[in-house]
Amino acid sequence: MTKTDFPLTFGLNLGNRTYPEAMELAQLAEGHGFSRVTFSDRPPDPSLEGWTLGTAVAVQTSTVVIAHNTLNVPFRNVALTAKMAATLDVITGGGRVELMLGAGGQAPHYESIGIPFGSPGERFQDLCDAVEIMRGLWANEMFSYQGRSYSATDATIGIKPVGPIPVWIGARRPRMMRYTGAEADGWLKNGGWPASIEELRELVGLLEAGAEQAGRDPKSVRRCLNGGASFTAAAAEGGMTGSTIVGEPATMLETLGTYRDEGIDTFQLRFEEDGLREHIARFGDEVIAKAN
Repeated sequence: MTKTDFPLTFGLNLGNRTYPEAMELAQLAEGHGFSRVTFSDRPPDPSLEGWTLGTAVAVQTSTVVIAHNTLNVPFRNVALTAKMAATLDVITGGGRVELMLGAGGQAPHYESIGIPFGSPGERFQDLCDAVEIMRGLWANEMFSYQGRSYSATDATIGIKPVGPIPVWIGARRPRMMRYTGAEADGWLKNGGWPASIEELRELVGLLEAGAEQAGRDPKSVRRCLNGGASFTAAAAEGGMTGSTIVGEPATMLETLGTYRDEGIDTFQLRFEEDGLREHIARFGDEVIAKAN
């Protein structure tokens, strides 16, 4: 596997929060070395809408990247998504918006609100088309493209982002993994952490194969795992429990180092509710500060 040249970075997955809680936790994470905060974006979830909350948090923080877990393409018009991302990039001065896109899952989430839910192949093609359209609208005064479900005809969004907006893809199946390696700026492992190092190596192998087939340097594609971290006494032995890093800080650093050697450079984490603020601060001060 190829170890990327990117430094290890960490994000806080905010989960279901009130607005005051989300703001407090985002500011706390920023003050303790976290590089990003991420938001839920599924309409049925018992959480505030992801773009609106993310924008509110962005203007009251200074450095953290704003992203989602994941931003499923079918929920929004593609050109509007492009303009929303460009707008937030302008508002925050550039470099603080990243799109973590998904093709969409869980059909009832879409069908219950009247959004067509295609087959896996159709949703894959729609995501590919969406990426083409969004990048085309960011880069050109006017842009045309004809896709399966999404199209643009001499379209403009009226503004441009301050700089390139990275596009990450949430993926785990072979076709999407290869596409991510070929086209995306980063990969987010959907469905929890890999069950084993062997599974991770298989996924990263597909990602790197896609990059190489497209003539890209595999090290240019970032890689992110989305899971949990726990300092609890029950986790004192250390290592991994499901999708959670467990143990004391020194043990966590060893575990993170293992995943780093397998090509992972980004971790998005949730912490236990009991002692949440102390856990966030401790992870930042005793793990993030020593991770690179």
